[in-house]
Amino acid sequence: MRVLKVALTGPNGQLGSEIRRYAPPEAELVPLARDALDVTNTEQAESVITGLRPDYIINTAAYVRVDDAEDEAQKVFRVNALGARNLALASEKTGATLVHISTDYVFDGGKKPVPYNENDAPNPLNTYGISKYAGELFVRNFAGRHYILRLASLYGKAGASGKGGNFVYTVLGKARRGEPLRVVDDIYMSPTSAADAAREIWSLITEKVKPSGLYHAANSGVCSWYEFAVSIVRRAGLPVNVEPVSHTDYKTRARRPLWSPLESTKGIKLRRWEEALKDFIAELATPGGP
Repeated sequence: MRVLKVALTGPNGQLGSEIRRYAPPEAELVPLARDALDVTNTEQAESVITGLRPDYIINTAAYVRVDDAEDEAQKVFRVNALGARNLALASEKTGATLVHISTDYVFDGGKKPVPYNENDAPNPLNTYGISKYAGELFVRNFAGRHYILRLASLYGKAGASGKGGNFVYTVLGKARRGEPLRVVDDIYMSPTSAADAAREIWSLITEKVKPSGLYHAANSGVCSWYEFAVSIVRRAGLPVNVEPVSHTDYKTRARRPLWSPLESTKGIKLRRWEEALKDFIAELATPGGP
């Protein structure tokens, strides 16, 4: 059995942690935290990747603070766009395949009766979304061999280091402290388990059956943030009330798409978001869970 060498940026984030967790025996995974590879450093990216000569590079490094990005445009573009460019150039030079993670926020949330698929035209509303779309363009045009995977509303055991947790942890924390839960009921998305996304990434790499290109890889189904919150507290057995409110009740620095569920027309089918959440909540309840 040939061993695949896989370089992983952002190995300690909620997606990177799950990629490490589910690494198969045929993969030699090389975690590259920021002290080992700063993706914004063009020369370092080329030097590190050239030295490793991996078969695959999985890029989960990202600036994800959506509201802060409006005031830190240069910083977010350095990570999300320039970082993607640097890895795309390095992958092309070494012959590696680049697996790059993007987002549902490349869409504007315009009226659409069904989730967005890979054929829909991006039109991001905020600086974060624009930076991620720019990263997609760099990968698509600079890396001959690549997978661009759009995920949505990600949650995982490690939490998002840039956000200080994730939505599931926030809801559970408030519920357990007896704090009021007021959640928007007019923004819709496809909440996605980082564990499910990680398993799908490994499937792409090890099965080698899908051509280079863009793929949507979110858990199936659609819900509002309110519906997601209600499901979280019910799955956790917490008898608390969740109050539905409009997004207009929460003023945010960045505009957000009101509709951004994802689906794939290219054969990627993750399980329903309800099933993924059920397993996640159950795992948190086991000894050692947060």
